[in-house]
Amino acid sequence: MARAKKSLFERVIPLGIPLAWLQLASESKRFAVALAGITFAVAMMLFQMGLQKALYKQVVGPLLLLDGEVMIVGSHYEYFGVGRGFANIRLHQVLANPDVLEANSVRLGCASFKNVEDGRERDIFLIAFDPSKKVFLSGDITSQQELLKKRGAVLFDALSRSQYGDVGKLFKSGGKVRTEIAGVKSDIVGLIEIGPTFAADGNVLMSLATLERMWPHASAGTSDVGVVKLREGADPKKVVRHLKEILPESVKVMTKDDFVKSEKAYWGERTPIGFVIGASMAVAIFVGAVIVYQILYTDVSDHIPEYATLKAVGFSDSFFVGIVVQESFILSFLGFIPGALLAEILYVMTREIAGMPTYMSWDSLLIVFGLSISMCMVAGLLATRKLRKANPADIF
Repeated sequence: MARAKKSLFERVIPLGIPLAWLQLASESKRFAVALAGITFAVAMMLFQMGLQKALYKQVVGPLLLLDGEVMIVGSHYEYFGVGRGFANIRLHQVLANPDVLEANSVRLGCASFKNVEDGRERDIFLIAFDPSKKVFLSGDITSQQELLKKRGAVLFDALSRSQYGDVGKLFKSGGKVRTEIAGVKSDIVGLIEIGPTFAADGNVLMSLATLERMWPHASAGTSDVGVVKLREGADPKKVVRHLKEILPESVKVMTKDDFVKSEKAYWGERTPIGFVIGASMAVAIFVGAVIVYQILYTDVSDHIPEYATLKAVGFSDSFFVGIVVQESFILSFLGFIPGALLAEILYVMTREIAGMPTYMSWDSLLIVFGLSISMCMVAGLLATRKLRKANPADIF
């Protein structure tokens, strides 16, 4: 007589009861500890991924605002703000390419900024350009850059950290705000939004003439970044190849995309920040896996006589492995939800306290959910080794 085909439910749960759930729920304290461990691991992984994305978003924020398809920097350029720069003559050479529409100079630096409330000085990042040219994509910059033609006028980044005083409040209440930058009297004539980075707590935009007034001994014939705008339809990669042929090795030419990638690579690979984030994720996975392994191993050890009975009546090792795998999945799923909620709380706190743009994203949730399941599954499979080696005759 032909055997009836088993349903999926019967194949997954052959005894007709959710044995994996019953075993986990029977020890409430052990179950709670396991969920706490997974919650911690999930929250830490999501938090570290959020920090990494916020890091990249911050450091490339000013770069993304540049209105050009090709960038030129000095051969010693490290990251936005650090490098020896290059001679402005290179920008004139760039115009020899028929696809180049214009090449504009951007100068970068750091100087003291007098707090508008208590007068204490803090370093701030300086970005200087020709306000008669469209160098930035941001509407709040282009709409106010004409104001920078006035001597000593600057635009203040409203997203800067609080150590510079409440510039936004003072400006909105009374208009122009007077301060000192590099010991020179300066007028804040407008507010913009760029955001702090790991290299700068705040930013001010100014004209090249204003920067030269603050730094009278600095060379006026150099640029830190050359922003090259191409004609419509031009291929940036083709232009880069041609410029590399005509320009000396004292400058580096790259597309804007490669410029952004190099900035991310510097902070992610050449500084301790990238390593710390990766190491923190690895520690979170390891801690979570160890906790799950200990819980499942103890659970298997406590139920060896029951498993041996089932093994003696014909149940295969795959059945027992399936139970533990189900327990692993239940733990990973139930631990993921509070872990994600905890990470969201940490994101909000980081945004409020540190001013970093930490936000939850679907790709992070999917990646961490996959890591959580994998972590629990591996721990569960390791915990079944004792069970697979057990001989029912030895137990009885």
